Amino acid sequence: MDEHLYAEERKKSIVNLVKEKKRVQVAELAEIFNVTGSTIRADLRELENEGLVTRTHGGVIQRDFKRSIEIIPTSRKFTIEKYRIAEETVNLIEENDIIAIDTGTSCKAFAEKLINSSLANLTILTYDLEIALLLSEKTSFQVHIIGGIIRNGYPYVSGSSVSRELNDFSVDKVIVGTTSFDINYGYSTPNYETAEMKKCIMQTGRIKIALCESSKINQRSFKEFARPKAFNYLVTDSNLTKEQQTEIEKLDITLIIV
Repeated sequence: MDEHLYAEERKKSIVNLVKEKKRVQVAELAEIFNVTGSTIRADLRELENEGLVTRTHGGVIQRDFKRSIEIIPTSRKFTIEKYRIAEETVNLIEENDIIAIDTGTSCKAFAEKLINSSLANLTILTYDLEIALLLSEKTSFQVHIIGGIIRNGYPYVSGSSVSRELNDFSVDKVIVGTTSFDINYGYSTPNYETAEMKKCIMQTGRIKIALCESSKINQRSFKEFARPKAFNYLVTDSNLTKEQQTEIEKLDITLIIV
């Protein structure tokens, strides 16, 4: 291998090697390209930022994220994993908490588990119509619904009025669902307006809790709404790989696996 390869050519060759071998050590790459380990680590940082590889301790692995698209509500499934995540998340809620709840099936599963809990005195803030009606009918919780335009085909209100109204609230804990999570890109969703609403509801909460099935990890959607370290808790299921667990734990957030 020519030791005078330009940096861009070297990085392209690194990507090809990783695709071929799936996993390569820094020392191995340094030897192949006849450069220092620090040079290789700098290359890997740049490649990771470009979303082409994933760095690991002492090496690099093939990037394995998928692009997620928005699924219409009638197609969304309430999986066993969603309910397990929801049930564990309820354990993070305390009597007399004020909670903001995002929209989506993971959040609705959380609301259903909340109904079956022993909690009696909660204040709920949400822009999801189904969650608001469910909790108001089945519990004695105080439920506040944020007003706005109903998004056609979806059970929640949206628009700039929602964002403005959320600015006036402060809650103990905020429960947020996500379409995708990528260790470098962060939490994301396919719809721009939904992403902006998630940003706003997150700002209301002192403690931020993300509900994310393991199948959504290493995926990216169109619009990021939170950086990887933005949440205090990430609750996911036991199908998470050891490698994914190790990488998430480096973010210095509390990872809960159920």
